[in-house]
Amino acid sequence: MKQILFILLSVIYCQANALHPSREYKVLPSKFGMTYKEEKIAQKDGAILNGWFFEQPKKTTNWVVISASGDGNMGDNLEIVNAFLSAGYNVCTYDYRGFGSSSDFEIDPDLFIYPQFISDLNAVLDYLRKSRAITKFDLYGLGIGAGLSIGVGAQRPETRKVIADGPWTGLEFMKKQIKEKLNKDINIPFGFDKNYEPVHAFDKPKAKLSGLMIIVSPKDLLIGPNEVKGIRNVTQTYVVKESPSNSENFLTDKDLYFEKIKKFLAQ
Repeated sequence: MKQILFILLSVIYCQANALHPSREYKVLPSKFGMTYKEEKIAQKDGAILNGWFFEQPKKTTNWVVISASGDGNMGDNLEIVNAFLSAGYNVCTYDYRGFGSSSDFEIDPDLFIYPQFISDLNAVLDYLRKSRAITKFDLYGLGIGAGLSIGVGAQRPETRKVIADGPWTGLEFMKKQIKEKLNKDINIPFGFDKNYEPVHAFDKPKAKLSGLMIIVSPKDLLIGPNEVKGIRNVTQTYVVKESPSNSENFLTDKDLYFEKIKKFLAQ
């Protein structure tokens, strides 16, 4: 009973505090025999991001960019990387500033998100264009990264499809939701461009997405099927019925999870 209570409290804690960076990679791709290149992505403001690039042995222009949840670092998502590789995609994953081996950046766990993360994802997409001449890409994100993938993806004409697992919707809504559901106060950043909030991403979009897939748990305390209805242009919603929270969507049934994603990408 105590163990169950601990797990529930841990889930609640992680949901209420979106940003928990880890500098140390628990494991590197090489441990699993994954071929990759680690590359540094410089930004105009001086920040340098760490990125891992996984490319298929047979040349393909299909790329997916993975944006992490804000908890841990990109090393925690290697199983997801491998699933996309198995589906025939090249994969780029990266760490926000303050995470992994990216530039130092002080992270306040009581701040829901930093506007600098928008610049981070844009810098990665610019780097793909410059270093590999990629003119079309798909975006996949978890939690914080899911919302960023929608917001940034809608403003990038190169975006083909977006897959958002457990996305946040709007900053004010998240602040209110966390207070009501978890009795916790969080801060939202000043100067966050509303065009990058998922609920406003399609007010003035620059991209013509061919698909937007939302993945969500009906049991999540903060973001469930009803909450994501405010996000426009959704072409497919995958409700992971048995998942206890959005952080568990992939783990609940990995095979079914990626079967849904592969079908979506193939449409």
